[in-house]
Amino acid sequence: MSGGARTARIEAIDALRGVALAGMFVFHLIWDLGYFRLVSPDLPYEPAVMGFGHVVAGSFLFLVGVSLALSSRNGVDLRAFWRRLLTICAAAAGVTAVTFWLFPESFIFFGILHCIALSSLLALPLLKAPLWMVATIMAGALAAPLLIASPIFDAPQFWWLGLGTREPLSNDWRPLLPYFGVVLAGLIAGRMPLPTGVSAWRAQGRPGAALVWGGRHSLLIYLGHQPVFLAILFLLARAAAPQPVIPAGGEPFVASCAAQCVATGGGPQSCRSACGCIASEIHQQPPIWERLIRDGLTPADQEAINGMTRQCIRATR
Repeated sequence: MSGGARTARIEAIDALRGVALAGMFVFHLIWDLGYFRLVSPDLPYEPAVMGFGHVVAGSFLFLVGVSLALSSRNGVDLRAFWRRLLTICAAAAGVTAVTFWLFPESFIFFGILHCIALSSLLALPLLKAPLWMVATIMAGALAAPLLIASPIFDAPQFWWLGLGTREPLSNDWRPLLPYFGVVLAGLIAGRMPLPTGVSAWRAQGRPGAALVWGGRHSLLIYLGHQPVFLAILFLLARAAAPQPVIPAGGEPFVASCAAQCVATGGGPQSCRSACGCIASEIHQQPPIWERLIRDGLTPADQEAINGMTRQCIRATR
């Protein structure tokens, strides 16, 4: 976006976006290592790692709001806005299509790109709105998941809102609420007078220049880094990770599990691999395995099995 006289890029903002990219690399690498079981598959679900992921996503969305504000200081260039928005929408659609093909049970239906696109559109009428109005909407967006979450919104058609009581299975889920509030926080920050040190800052040395370059090409890097990570780690996992061993007496469970998986659209081979992994994981906890065989699972057992299922689905992709 730009307006009137084209707004000059601010290197400090690009560098901050580059820092966020570096954080994204770390988070995705941890996720991918757990996905391929090169580290504990529980590691990506540790509170510290999940919290780090929220911080990284939030930093990107905050900077989206800052950039929207800065680029509209001299007026809103609608042509540039729509060009940028259509580019992000096309990238988001591509991510959905590719992940649906590769990971149909956990594809990305509303990830960070989807959230950026919709949040940018919703923020458009607020670019010149009174700050008190923007702040009020921001507070409502941030508080909504805590105040009005309801099982009504657990239906798949409402997952993108973020108002349900359960988190859907997706490789990247960044719902509109509360993240739209983070974008508006950035919008408010971007409308404040810039400190002289921020606008005058220039990158020094190769690390600083690399951060600025990465921040200016963040979408391209976002789309390209995961295929590289996955290709390298796939080769490492193939060499290092053993195939799950189906425990004695586990074949009926695996057959039933695989049949249900195939019925929901999974491939026969991937379903059998995932179900074999689940059986192997459950068998490592004898009390749960015994109750499973006797059809006497407790709610706590089912919750534990759900966690194993999520891990195995990701590990066998």
